[in-house]
Amino acid sequence: MLTFYSAVGSYQIQKDDGVKMPYIQRLGKLYPVSIPEFVIWSSLLWEVMNYDELAKVFNEQMKSAGMKAPKLDDMLNLLQRRRLILCGNGYTGIDALYNMLADAFVIPYHIPKCRKIWSILKFWTKHLVSLPDAFDRMRTDSIMDGSESRVISLVEQTPLSTAELIRCFERGISDVSTPEKVIAGIYPEDEATQARIAAEQYGSTQKQQVLQAVANLYLSRQIILEVA
Repeated sequence: MLTFYSAVGSYQIQKDDGVKMPYIQRLGKLYPVSIPEFVIWSSLLWEVMNYDELAKVFNEQMKSAGMKAPKLDDMLNLLQRRRLILCGNGYTGIDALYNMLADAFVIPYHIPKCRKIWSILKFWTKHLVSLPDAFDRMRTDSIMDGSESRVISLVEQTPLSTAELIRCFERGISDVSTPEKVIAGIYPEDEATQARIAAEQYGSTQKQQVLQAVANLYLSRQIILEVA
């Protein structure tokens, strides 16, 4: 059995009594987290990790910070209960990825061009990336395959879950610009629900294509994931 983990939402650093503290933002609400929780969450932001990979990164970062690492399982349980991380299980990588992403809403994430270029140049001056890699990173936003472009086109109109995106691909839906069009295209049947769609799209021929597109967009920092 495989288990994958990823992060939900984005984050802010705020001052509490003059001390900078991390907050995770999910659906517009800020959630305070402990340092170990934030180490886990930030390690999973724009990453997909299995348990062993996450445990290695977590222990290394806690050791580097000079802090004793609490039990990883306890921290994961706390984050999962507050729906600040995603978790999916399956006998194959595709199944685990689908179970993790099916109900997750895909939200476009735009980094201002000037900020992105400045960050990449900073990496290059610190010798963290080579000059060819720096140019490749600057061009990332414009290099999307057809499936990735289609996903972005849909979620820029309205947030959609991965299962809903698969249904859009399956039915050739491209216009989801209003709630009425979402309902007519994705939820035409009276008994249709998000849970039912997630179960039905599990066997879709479009599943792997959409999962690959969503995963690529997430790993390249062009989207974030949210859960209701």
